[in-house]
Amino acid sequence: MTASKLDARSIFLIAFVTCLALVAAWYYLRFQPRQAQIVQLQSEVETAQAQADLYRSASVRLPELKTRVAALQLEQSQFLRALPNAAQFGTVLDEVRRNVTAAGAQLSSFNVQTGAGTNLPSGVRPISLTVGVSGQFTQVFQALRSIETMNRFTNVTTVGIQVPQASSFNPSLESTMGLTVYTFDPSQAAPAATNGTSEAPAAGAAPAPAPATDTTSGGVR
Repeated sequence: MTASKLDARSIFLIAFVTCLALVAAWYYLRFQPRQAQIVQLQSEVETAQAQADLYRSASVRLPELKTRVAALQLEQSQFLRALPNAAQFGTVLDEVRRNVTAAGAQLSSFNVQTGAGTNLPSGVRPISLTVGVSGQFTQVFQALRSIETMNRFTNVTTVGIQVPQASSFNPSLESTMGLTVYTFDPSQAAPAATNGTSEAPAAGAAPAPAPATDTTSGGVR
C-alpha cells in the first residue's frame, strides 16, 4: 500500500496556515512585548528628562535661594530680638493694664499659663493670658482694640462679655479676654536660634498654646 500524495493545493494551504501561525506567534510573543517595553522606556526617558529640567532650573535658582534664605534668617533674628523676654513677662502685664486703664476700663483679674508651642523657632514660648475687664461697652471695646494693637506679638484668641445687671441703657459689662503672648527664653534657645539661623515656622501655621505647666493668678485694683 502506497501513501497517497497530496496535491499542490493542499500543500499550499498547509504551508500558508503554518506561516500564519508562525507570524501570529512572533507577533504576540515577540513583537507586542517589545513594543510595550519600548513604550515603557520612552515614558521613563520623558520622566527622567522632566526631572533633569527641574534640577537644572533649581541649580540656576540656587544663588537666589541662598540669598533669600539669608534674608529670612536675618528677619527671624530680628523677630526673636523683638519678642519680650520670658523672664520679664511682668512688663507685658503692665502694658496690658495701662492699655485697659487708658480706655477707661478696669482690669479686674488675670491668669497666666505657660507652656511649649509647636512649629515655633527654638526658644519662643507662647504664654496664655486670660484677663478680666470691666467697664461700659465703649470702654471694653476700646480696651480690646488697644490690646490687639499694643507693641507685642499678641494674638487675641477669645472674647466673652457678660452683663451682671442691666440697670441702665449703658450698663457696666464684665469681659473675659483670652490672649496668647509670644515671648523669647534665651535659656531654651539653641545656639543657632540666637544667631538667627534656626528654622523658621511653617507658613500659615497657627501655633496653639500647649497644656499649662505653671499658673499664676491674681487681681489688679
